[in-house]
Amino acid sequence: MWHEFAAADSRIAELAQHFKGARVLRQDPLECLIQFLCSSNNNISRITKMVDFVSSLGDYLGNVEGFEFHAFPSLERLALVTEQQLREAGFGYRAKYVTGTVNALQLKPEGGVKWLESLRKLQLQMVIDSLCTLPGIGLKVASCIALFSLDQHHAIPVDTHVWRIATTHLVPELAGASLTPKLCGRVADAFVSKYGKYAGWAQTLLFIAELPSQKALLPSVTVNEKKSSKKRGSKAQRGN
Repeated sequence: MWHEFAAADSRIAELAQHFKGARVLRQDPLECLIQFLCSSNNNISRITKMVDFVSSLGDYLGNVEGFEFHAFPSLERLALVTEQQLREAGFGYRAKYVTGTVNALQLKPEGGVKWLESLRKLQLQMVIDSLCTLPGIGLKVASCIALFSLDQHHAIPVDTHVWRIATTHLVPELAGASLTPKLCGRVADAFVSKYGKYAGWAQTLLFIAELPSQKALLPSVTVNEKKSSKKRGSKAQRGN
């Protein structure tokens, strides 16, 4: 697969050498959903603390080198947690989305877990539309859940990092435009057109390379090439 991506994009051929451990997980859908509810407008440090709190509610599995491990809590266990408890744990406004989503899942006739798993059999747009009926879930979070737990390998979660990648390398004509749901669709289409049915995997590698902590690990020539590419793109826009 990486060979196919590299053939379509020389940047991936270069980046893949430095991020060989990059993987797209196939998470449990409930776990993935709750984790991405925690991620909304948040930073990694705080997200980690919130997810650790939720995980601590699950069955204790053991201790390895001082780290305690728990199974992710069941939907029934999550239903016992109040919004106030989550707020006291630092969830802020996200607390109402977590409890609201848990309650909505419990009302599914076939059961919330089975409902989530059934989404794996649907087309991507139907998956996103279904997820967006849950409290606190919008297009970007729904796309993340679809990609990382619901077998939608061509789902493209579009945030500021992915938007920058797309407008620099795939759809430069959109540079300077405001990101809207319609333009998110154009970005997703551009990724799929270039990388195929596993476009979400390619997008993940490119996203990782944009993170400051990971970009610092790249050889200076790779980073400089990206900066030069941006400058060329800016000049081209001014020339138009």
